Amino acid sequence: MNPNSARLSPARRLAAAAFGLAVVAVIGACGEGSGSTCATCDTGRPVVTLTQTSSTDSAIAFTTHASDNLGLLTVHARVTAAGLAGGFDTTFTSAVTSVDIPYTLSIPSTIPTGTQITVVATAMDGAHNAAHPDTLVITSGGGGAAAVIVTNPHSTDTAVVGFSLAVAISGKSASKVKALGYIASGVFATPFRDSVIFSSPLLDSIALDTALSLVGASSGTLTITPFMIDSLGRQTLGNPVSLFVTNVVPTNTIPIVDFSIPSRIESRDTIHVEARDRSGVTWVGYEVRNLPSGTPFFSADSVAVPANTSSVVHTFRMNLPVTSFPTSLQVQAFARNANTRDYARKPVGNGGVIRTDTVIVVAGLTTPLAAGGLVADALYHPPTNSIYLSNIERNELDVFNLNDSTFHTPIQVGSRPWGIAAWPRDRDGTMGDTLLVANSGGTLISYVNTNSQREVYRYPLPVLLAQSVTSTTGSNGLLTETITDYFFSDRPQYLAATCQGAVTPGTPCGNVVLVYTTTPTAGQSTPFVNDGTVRWENLQTHQSHFFFEQAMGQSADTKDTLQVQRIAAQGVGTTSAIVPFRQQFVNSPTDTAYYSIVVKVPLLGFRDTTYTRNSGNFRRAVLGEGGAAGGTGTQPNSRAMLYDVTSGFTTSFVDKFGVGHVLPVPVIDNGVSGSFLVTDFIANTSTPVSGVAINFDGELAGVRADSTYLFDNSLRLQGLLQTSSGNAGIDFHPQNAGVPAPGPSLGTHLFFAASKQPQVEVYNTNFYARCLVVPTRDPVIGPIKSAPIGGGNVVLVGATAHGVVIVTVTAGQLSACS
Repeated sequence: MNPNSARLSPARRLAAAAFGLAVVAVIGACGEGSGSTCATCDTGRPVVTLTQTSSTDSAIAFTTHASDNLGLLTVHARVTAAGLAGGFDTTFTSAVTSVDIPYTLSIPSTIPTGTQITVVATAMDGAHNAAHPDTLVITSGGGGAAAVIVTNPHSTDTAVVGFSLAVAISGKSASKVKALGYIASGVFATPFRDSVIFSSPLLDSIALDTALSLVGASSGTLTITPFMIDSLGRQTLGNPVSLFVTNVVPTNTIPIVDFSIPSRIESRDTIHVEARDRSGVTWVGYEVRNLPSGTPFFSADSVAVPANTSSVVHTFRMNLPVTSFPTSLQVQAFARNANTRDYARKPVGNGGVIRTDTVIVVAGLTTPLAAGGLVADALYHPPTNSIYLSNIERNELDVFNLNDSTFHTPIQVGSRPWGIAAWPRDRDGTMGDTLLVANSGGTLISYVNTNSQREVYRYPLPVLLAQSVTSTTGSNGLLTETITDYFFSDRPQYLAATCQGAVTPGTPCGNVVLVYTTTPTAGQSTPFVNDGTVRWENLQTHQSHFFFEQAMGQSADTKDTLQVQRIAAQGVGTTSAIVPFRQQFVNSPTDTAYYSIVVKVPLLGFRDTTYTRNSGNFRRAVLGEGGAAGGTGTQPNSRAMLYDVTSGFTTSFVDKFGVGHVLPVPVIDNGVSGSFLVTDFIANTSTPVSGVAINFDGELAGVRADSTYLFDNSLRLQGLLQTSSGNAGIDFHPQNAGVPAPGPSLGTHLFFAASKQPQVEVYNTNFYARCLVVPTRDPVIGPIKSAPIGGGNVVLVGATAHGVVIVTVTAGQLSACS
């Protein structure tokens, strides 16, 4: 039902008028407050209910259901939040007893994710009986409602007057956690309130370990109610936990201990130990022993606990001297009370068996992102020995320094940073002191200075407008030309940095040509509603190119001539036709030649998402298009391409009479692999693409689908690696060069791939075989990068669900892969 009133035919208006008179008569006879006891009066209330149907960053949606036994008159819904208002009023002019009204409200970008939006709906029937209002609270962004819980103590615990009690609280909010705390009541004269306020950058989830002193408390029932305050100042209360407080200190107790540790750990992981004893806990710790016998003793740690503490929570950072992975070990926790009684392992079952967990120690060091968020891309920068990660949710680059294995201060950039590339210096792969970052939330490329660790400039990308001029011959033999505009988003996504100049090793780079893919938006032209594009921008001459070479050709009945207009942004570069519709050459007064580009229009677009990576020597870039293998509708099969910046443009042509002409505007970039090469590659490997990689000199590239397919610079398939589908991260060894050939790999002809399993797989690209598996704590679900760290060792950096994992693969391991 549309929230607006319906238009009625004359006959239905007459019926509605009669219905309205009847309603007036009934109200006059037994209106509210009249005191009438008329048996024919309608006193039943309508019923209204609200149901949420969706919530995203840009809109919320809900459905209002209303019903009445005789007939509804109106249904109202009001939407309110800070900075937001909406709703509808629907009036019925005929007898409607039941209705469902869907409603969608756009959310302005000024409304933070996690904002609570309140919807109140009511209804009224023809007798003016009002329904009880129904209320619905929706959280913008679909992040779910905020929550806060007490994880310690437990309702089965007993505390002691005069002792301290460990309190652990966890909270989460899509609007970030500003403060966590608790209210203690029941054993104090007045409720006691304590909290911790967190400083920026705020996190969307956090845990707090603190202590509650029971000095001055009385015996009885203690109730602890957790609360959380988000960045918008809104308070959320959690479920309370109640436990008994006694003033009797026992003398014959044994500490109760529990601990938590994952089944797969890294050598510097943490173990969480909890201990409780009414006579007081004085020590708490853990032990690690070898398998299979549990001896000899392997590692341990413990801490003293302040006096008069009946429960304690402590997190230990382990430092296990493990060098071979995976390694299985046994873990136990212990505590000692004030009566020096220990063996404080928590009994399991009636047999009193001491709890022992078996853990597997794996390679790597996982570090959570300093302020949370989501990693979109990563880059290793040798001059600073740092990993730079684009945090698309926090509009920053997170900086992980390999010298001290810590995150340094993040670098603020533009909106929704995605791809990262380094400024090229020379053909040896030397990176400059500038990083280029694609701001996918706008149309800008950030320049980040790695010396000052600051953003210093934003390059405004131009608008590239593609147009087709369709020539159709009618039945009368006349030629009709129609110009059609195709509006694509100009927002950059992935980047590949290349540079012009000689290809000899050590040669300094010329102009930097940045290849970039674009991410689509909803307002694009048909048939490119969900398609992106591939382009390049010369960052010094401000010349632009729109990749059309893969689409050159014509359909059987239609000739679509291409024109591309460059519209300069913020005065950078010029506004001009970079692909003119027609270039004209006059051979003689009676002989004119024309030069145009004819394309198959649907092949101009690239799917979302299209990946790109540059070779280590900045000469080539690989492009891989995601999507279903067989294509849907007008979409082509998933395609893979290469680009060689040194190939240059076609600068002349010969007309049909054999006359040569120099093009005023060269348009065909010879570095873009032609469509026949793309088709040939897909004919061999028609599968969706989920990631791409390219080796140092660009002679070998890989695309990942159901397996990983390796191809040379002419897109000829060389072989495949039996990687699994799923997690897409792949990268070549940083010194992998050339094409596969017989002989040993020398520890460099290698390829790294993430897996659905918690491991990184290493493949020999000469023989296409897996030669090493490196176990990790968590699967790598984002990009993976390799970088040399001296001595023939390589460090792998991958994004996981819990942060960034750093794994060192030794020279010995790599040599064994030969």
